[in-house]
Amino acid sequence: MKRPTVKAGTWVAIILAATGLFALFSVLARGLPAVPGVLRGDWDVVLTTLGLVSVGLTLSLLIGGGLALLTWLARLPTAADLLISVAYLIPPFIGATAWLAALGPGNVFTGRAILSVYSPFGIELAWVTHYAPLAYLLIRAALSAQGEGPLLAARVHGLSSAQGLRWVVLPLIWPGVGAAAVLIGLSLLGNFGVPAVLGFPAKIYTLSTLAYARLLNPTLADPLSAASGVAWLLVVAALPALLIRPRAPAGDPASDFGLPTPRRLRRMAWAAVSLWTLIALALPLAATLLLAFKPAYRPGFTLENFAGALALDSVRRGLWHSVWLALAAAAICALLGLWIARAGQGSRLAGAAQRLLTLPYLLPGTLLALGLILTFGRTALYATPLFLMLAYLLRFLAPGVEGGRSAATPGTANLEFAARLHRVRRWQTFWRVTLPLARPHLVASFLVIYPLALSEVTLSALLYAPGAETAGVGVLNLLSEGNLRGAAALATVLLLLSLPTLLVPRGRA
Repeated sequence: MKRPTVKAGTWVAIILAATGLFALFSVLARGLPAVPGVLRGDWDVVLTTLGLVSVGLTLSLLIGGGLALLTWLARLPTAADLLISVAYLIPPFIGATAWLAALGPGNVFTGRAILSVYSPFGIELAWVTHYAPLAYLLIRAALSAQGEGPLLAARVHGLSSAQGLRWVVLPLIWPGVGAAAVLIGLSLLGNFGVPAVLGFPAKIYTLSTLAYARLLNPTLADPLSAASGVAWLLVVAALPALLIRPRAPAGDPASDFGLPTPRRLRRMAWAAVSLWTLIALALPLAATLLLAFKPAYRPGFTLENFAGALALDSVRRGLWHSVWLALAAAAICALLGLWIARAGQGSRLAGAAQRLLTLPYLLPGTLLALGLILTFGRTALYATPLFLMLAYLLRFLAPGVEGGRSAATPGTANLEFAARLHRVRRWQTFWRVTLPLARPHLVASFLVIYPLALSEVTLSALLYAPGAETAGVGVLNLLSEGNLRGAAALATVLLLLSLPTLLVPRGRA
């Protein structure tokens, strides 16, 4: 019996998955001897991290889930989804900078600090306003998948609305809630930007920022081993979430029978959406823009803050590197993901490789960064923009593969087979058949990856070197120098560069 051949796309997936795994295992091997010392000296950081993540996860699920339930019951249009979710498109560390401008020492509204944002409260505020929209999107999708049929059946059998929600609807959407909890918990655990902006000044460390501090500590005999020891604790903390496999919610969205929607409920839902938009989006965004455009010691508006920030060579280089890295990484990941997904159809080996490619995306970026340093630290690739490109490809390839899977439909396969029957060459089939059909999915993958790569800061902070900066690192450097207005100006530029992803109609993407 002839063995099935392994396609080139599958080999690419295997090589990339092996590279990512080797990098991750290198960190674990290097850091194992340092784990006891980390546990003895930094147990307080472990407890702080777990406490902050637990509170942030709980608040994100409660707020996002509450908004999802309210908008679902009130049948609000998709405009409500956009108002709630747009805050998720603002990178977390830029959100932290925005809260500094709105409530912290650089307050542009009152001229003085209203609340102490260099604190656990500030970290939670930045986290929740970023990740609650993600919880909303995932739980709202689970509710939409169920339709109104179960709730209507509960009402027909004599249950009140509250009882129907508690005993019928909520048990059905638990898989969606579980998926949201896993994704948000892993994101909070690996988040570096917010604790770096709001925690470093107050000496509040999480495991991600502690690994960074250990790596840059010149007093340690082996900083890389110390940082890898902290990375071990990140793996242990992330392991329970990785072992949970939430089931996809099953339902029948066609079973909507048109339950009456009280006007009072619609008004309450719109009030909640408006309040959330004001607090999570309008307030910090307005503060950032005002801080970016206002001069320091006189009234009016100016571009001096932008000019001052862009006058720095490191900022200009960082912007250039971030733009071309983001564009290239998004395009390559989208196309490579399509190739890998098509090549791996029906192959168990390819499926296993594709699942392994999700690890660098799900695990904290600190692990991948340290692993790449251990793997490529002695090569000419290290400390160059191409080194960052490799890190971005390993980090963001998973969304590209997922987009490629959604494009690899049976209809596309049938048309490709028909083209081969008519003796059309493979590259012509790809160019004339596969690519036009996959274009919406490729655009969607690009729109997901581009803003993530543009404002990426976890990998960049650990992997950059002088001459290979990124814009995210530039914002952190300006904040560390106390130049809050320059940081706000650079953050505004990053938001403007991300704006096109908001303007593309999702129906076409």
